[in-house]
Amino acid sequence: MSVQTPAIPCPAVPELPLPSQLRACRSFLLTPGSRPERFPGARKGDAIIVDLESTVAPADKGRARTTALAFFRQPREQGLLRILRINSPRTVEGLHDLLALHEVGGPDAVIIPKCASADEVGLVADILEGPSSAVGIVPMVELARAVFVADQIASAHERVCGLFLGGGDLAADLGAEGSWENLLFARSRVVAAAATRGLAAIDVPYFKADEGGLRQEAAASRKLGMTGKAALHAEQLPAISALFTPSPEAVTHARAVMAARAAAGTSTPVLNGHVVEPAMVREAERVLAIADRTRQMLASA
Repeated sequence: MSVQTPAIPCPAVPELPLPSQLRACRSFLLTPGSRPERFPGARKGDAIIVDLESTVAPADKGRARTTALAFFRQPREQGLLRILRINSPRTVEGLHDLLALHEVGGPDAVIIPKCASADEVGLVADILEGPSSAVGIVPMVELARAVFVADQIASAHERVCGLFLGGGDLAADLGAEGSWENLLFARSRVVAAAATRGLAAIDVPYFKADEGGLRQEAAASRKLGMTGKAALHAEQLPAISALFTPSPEAVTHARAVMAARAAAGTSTPVLNGHVVEPAMVREAERVLAIADRTRQMLASA
């Protein structure tokens, strides 16, 4: 029996390659696939992550998968990225999740939990070949061993469009407390690995009911280079989006960078006497994509 879930209205954003779209997402609602009544809360942010893994009890895995697939059968809403966190592909449930995507219109991307190696990314990519060939891959860095091979995981396959820090499981694997400072090394590795490939770097959700702490952690992660942050509660999304929204000065600078690039043609672009590097262009594209999203949301309010 099909499960009906409410559509989530969202304003249109420029059609960019998936990695660029994901880099322009500031806030992600991570919600159990077994709780479709929570899906509409994603409209307060930029993306939804429908979870089949750790937030779903073993007895509810099948029901959550059915509900998630029903959601992904619905027409895509412009401007809202739809992401599915599968169970580990090293488990039977994870393989069921991946094979089920061959039967329906898939999400924009799948998240691989507890991804341990580049080979695991390749396995998921192979299974997705065919009807799900356009689905991107976002490996989660939440094992101690993954921290040290984050760059290899990021470059494992052309489908990889972002990295997602899994702080809770990583802290447990390290035997550390899950504070921001204690995971700084892992965050830095994720940011650096993602940046080398032009990918999104998504930060772990803030687990406490403390808006002040949420704002402090999100601001620190943004300054470090994270491009967005996940949330377990829809009420956290506006604060996260605000903190990851570029300042008006940053938008003005981004427009100047893109203008300099356009004016240079095939020559090396220069702005205010300084060479415009490819990384500067990539960041300018991200900033302007967020600015466009924000403007369209205000216009439709």
